[in-house]
Amino acid sequence: MPAWSLISVSPSHCRFSSCLVLLLLLGPLTAGQAEITTRTDAVGKLLTEWDKAGTAAGLSAIFYENRDHQHSPLNLALYPELRLFPLNAHSGSDIGPSSMLRPLPMIGNCSMAAPANKGGSLPRLYQMTPDGTNLLMMQYLANNLMIYPEHQDHDIGANGVNGYGDLFPINNGCALISQGSSGSDQPFLQAFFATLAAFPPETQKILIRQRILMPTLQAIFRRSNQMVVKDLDYFSGVAHPVVFDSTKLDELKMIHRAHDMTPDKIPPLVQISAVEETALTAGRDYFEPSGALTHKLADTPVSIARIMRGSVDEYGMLVYLGKISDLQKRPLKLLFQVLQGDPKLVQIEHSGGGPYARIRVRWHPPMITASGIRSHRVDIGIFASNGANVSAPAIISFYMLPNERRFYDADGHLTEIAYQAYNPDLGLPVSPKDQRWLRAMLDVAIAGDGLRSRMMEKLLALDERKAIQAAWMPLNDRQQIIRGLEAKPDQKDHVAKLKADLENDLASALDLKLPGNRGLTVRSAIYRSLDTLSTFTDFYTTFQKELLRLAGSSPKKTAADDVRKEVQRLIDLGILIEQAGGFVSTVTATERLSAAERYQLQGLNLTLLSQVLFPEALERSTEPAWVDPRLTAIKPWRDIFRLDASTGTRLGWIRYQAGRTFNFTADGHFLPEAPKKAHAVMYQTNPLGILEWK
Repeated sequence: MPAWSLISVSPSHCRFSSCLVLLLLLGPLTAGQAEITTRTDAVGKLLTEWDKAGTAAGLSAIFYENRDHQHSPLNLALYPELRLFPLNAHSGSDIGPSSMLRPLPMIGNCSMAAPANKGGSLPRLYQMTPDGTNLLMMQYLANNLMIYPEHQDHDIGANGVNGYGDLFPINNGCALISQGSSGSDQPFLQAFFATLAAFPPETQKILIRQRILMPTLQAIFRRSNQMVVKDLDYFSGVAHPVVFDSTKLDELKMIHRAHDMTPDKIPPLVQISAVEETALTAGRDYFEPSGALTHKLADTPVSIARIMRGSVDEYGMLVYLGKISDLQKRPLKLLFQVLQGDPKLVQIEHSGGGPYARIRVRWHPPMITASGIRSHRVDIGIFASNGANVSAPAIISFYMLPNERRFYDADGHLTEIAYQAYNPDLGLPVSPKDQRWLRAMLDVAIAGDGLRSRMMEKLLALDERKAIQAAWMPLNDRQQIIRGLEAKPDQKDHVAKLKADLENDLASALDLKLPGNRGLTVRSAIYRSLDTLSTFTDFYTTFQKELLRLAGSSPKKTAADDVRKEVQRLIDLGILIEQAGGFVSTVTATERLSAAERYQLQGLNLTLLSQVLFPEALERSTEPAWVDPRLTAIKPWRDIFRLDASTGTRLGWIRYQAGRTFNFTADGHFLPEAPKKAHAVMYQTNPLGILEWK
C-alpha cells in the first residue's frame, strides 16, 4: 500500500456551481444505452433480470472516483453504465484523501496509508480534527461515500508487535473502512455499486434528490451483513463495527433489500446535536500544551465524538433529537443502544419520546472486541424506525486515551489517574499456528526447580501440566526433524509441507481440553496461568535476586535494561523505593496497596514475563501503551486526588513525578510548602514531546 503525504482537509470550497455545469454538459445516459452489469454470478443475473423488467435503476446517474492513482481501481467493465468522475475538470488532486465535495452521486476509494505510528490510515487522518470529521459528514449528506482500508490501524496486537489494536477514536458511517490493506476495499465497491443499481428507479431518484443516498445505503449494508442473523442484531455492536470485514458481506441480501425499497419504505435520517455537556478546563481537568486539540473531535448531525480527557467522575451530554426526519412524516420510534462499551458504565435517559436525551459515560478500561482486537472507544448508536424501515445509526463516540488508566472508589469518585499506562499485552502469539506456542507449552509444563517451574506448579495442577507436556512432545519431535531438513536445499518443498502440517496440528492441540473440572484448554491454561502470574504484586520484591540473574542470561539482550527501566519508573512514581544494597520494596505494605499501585506493579510483572521468564514464548513491547501523539502529549506522572471524606468533593491532588511529590489545589494551582501562596501552572512540551509544567 503506497504511503500518503499529508493533505490539507478543508470543506470551505466545494465548487458546486462549476460541477453542476459539468453535470449538465455530461447529461444522463438514456435507458438501454448500456447493460446494467457484465457480472454473471447470482448478483449479476438478478440485476440483469431486474433491468430488463425496468424495476432496477442502474448506475447511469452514479459516478466512481479513484484517488490512489489507479493503485486499486474498480473494474469499470463490470458496470458499463457507471461513469468515472472527470478529474481533469476541476482543480483538485486525484491523489490522497478527498478534500472536496462532489455534487454528483459518487462512491470512491483510495488504497493509500502511512504506517500506524506515522499518521496511519486516511480515515484516521480525517478523525484527528473537527474540520476533517465535518468534511466526512458533508460528503455523506451530499451523496458521496469514500472507502478506505484500515491498513495497520485495526489489528490484534499492541505497540506495533503484531499490530496496534483499534486506533480509531471515532466510529461513524460517513466513510467505510475495510479490514486490511490495498485491495480490501474492492469487495465493498462492488457490493455498493450493485446495491445502488438495484434500487427501483423512483426510489433512487428520491434518495439522490433528498441527499440521503448514502445513509440509506449504509442502513442496507449494515442490516445485510452475515453477522446480523436476527433483527435485534442490527441494534447491537455486531452490525456496527468501526471497521468491516469483506468476508462478512452478503451482496444478495443487499441488492434484495434495495430492490424491495419502494419510496414508502425509505428509512428515516437520524440527525443529532449536543446542546449541553460537561465543561472541561485546561490545567484543571486535563493537561495538554497550549493550543492543543480540544476534547471535541466531532460535532456533526450524524456523528459526535469526544476524547475522555477530563478528570471528572463521569461525562454528561444533553443531545437534541428534534431534527430526526422521515420523508413521509410518519411518527418515529427512537432507540438508543450501547454498541461498544460496558452498559453498566453508560446511562441513557430518554423518557416520553421527547426531543432530548441525556447521556452519562464513565471512563472505560481497554475492551477486547469479538474479533480479539483491543479497543478504547465507547460507541452509542441512535436509531429511528418509521414502521416500514430502520435508519442507519447516528453514533456518539467517547475515546479513552490508551496511555491513561483511571481508578475510582466505591462511590464512583475518581481517585487516581496514571498517565503512562503500560502496554497490557501479554505477548502470546496471535495465530494458533505460530510455533512460539510450542515454547509456551514447554515453559508451563516442564517440571524443575527453577523459578518458572515453581511458579507454574502453583498455577496449574499436575495432571494439567502432564497433559500439556503429552501434547507438546510429538509436536516438538516433528519440529526438530523440520529444523534438521531446513539446511538441505533439495528438501525445500517437503519442509514447507511438513511445516504446514505441524502448524495445523499445533492449532488443534491448543484446543485440546485438559483433565480436571476447570474446563481449560491448552491455550486457555497458558493464558490464564501467565495472566495470573502477572498479578502477583510482590513478585519482583520477593524474587529480585533470582530475577535479575535470569535477566542477565536472557536471550533478549535488553532484558536487564528493560527491567531496570521499569523499576526506575515505579520508583519515580512513588510505588517502589530503593533500600540499602540496591534492593527495592513497595512504599506501601503489600496488604495495603491500592488498586492503582497493584496495576502499576502488574506492568513490571509483564516485563519480567516477556523479557526474563518466558523470553522465547512471549513477544511484546515494553514501552508504555502507544497513543497517537496528535491526540495527547506524554505525561510522566500520576495524580492522586484528595477528596472530602464526607462529601467526596475534590480538594486537590498530589502529583508523583521523578521521585518527588507536588501538591495542587482543586483549581489546578501549584501549592508550595507554607507559607507560600498557590500559583498558576503553565504546561508545554519539550523537544522530546514530553509535557512539562512550571
